[in-house]
Amino acid sequence: MKRVKSPRSILVILLLMAGVSFLLFYDFPKSTSRIIDEITSFGHLPLFGVVALVSFWVLSQAISVYENYFKSWIITCLIGVLTEYIQLLIPYRHFRLGDMYTDALGAAVFLTLLFTMKNGLRYRYVVFMIYGLSLLVLMRAYPIFEVTVDTWNMKSSFPILSSFESSFDLSRFSDKDKAMDRVELHATEGKYSLKVTLNPGEYPGISMDYLQNDWRGYRNLSFDTFVEGYAPLEITVRVNDRNHNNEYTDRFNKSFQLLPGAHHITIDLKDIMKAPKGRVMYMAEITNICIFSYRLKEKRTVYFDNFRLEGRG
Repeated sequence: MKRVKSPRSILVILLLMAGVSFLLFYDFPKSTSRIIDEITSFGHLPLFGVVALVSFWVLSQAISVYENYFKSWIITCLIGVLTEYIQLLIPYRHFRLGDMYTDALGAAVFLTLLFTMKNGLRYRYVVFMIYGLSLLVLMRAYPIFEVTVDTWNMKSSFPILSSFESSFDLSRFSDKDKAMDRVELHATEGKYSLKVTLNPGEYPGISMDYLQNDWRGYRNLSFDTFVEGYAPLEITVRVNDRNHNNEYTDRFNKSFQLLPGAHHITIDLKDIMKAPKGRVMYMAEITNICIFSYRLKEKRTVYFDNFRLEGRG
């Protein structure tokens, strides 16, 4: 039986908790790159792998048994769950089940590799475990590949901002109180449009959070819509830049009353540029286009297509 070296173990635990807390909760400047954002999210895997190894080391100070691998994994998973729930209490942070999965996977990968090295397993078992772990890691890393391809697509198709011809286009959008899918209906550019089901709520809509940022030299923002049903639908288009302070008066907002059927929406970029109160919109770094309905009472279906900039020069 090994005796716990309490001061050293406690110090390591405290340093580990401080390091994990800093990396997870410090408000780093928002990246302008989805690739960097996805790599940062993937960073949960090695981070919690290290947490698992330290947990194993602390447990092994008392007694060295196979159970410590499982206990270390459970402890690490609980830390991952706790950090996600803490982020619910922090403004502009989000609870993500995907991060919890990545935390658990990272712990499993690192502990499995440690077990393999410490216990001299047969070669075929080692190969099987390495291939299995590699497959799981590659599956988790797939979003990095997805956003890399879509970032290339965005640059090559600009000044089209999104026409939904690739399924990767959907990764540019976040949502609130709605469901969306690519469909072969009411398309005005290519074969596909974006079908959006708006559910009753305060601000149901879509948000293009990733787009080509530099709008200088163009005259208009435009897109096409098709409204299903028999009643008019009011939508609001919101645009903001990198310097947006989250105040209503510091962004562009314009509402449109849409009758059922097809519509072509055109917005003068000069109006967007002049919209913030007390300053000029920074047209070199536009960061978001949000289209939403306010206090929607009933479910509505809208199709969107061919978001683009027009009038170069």
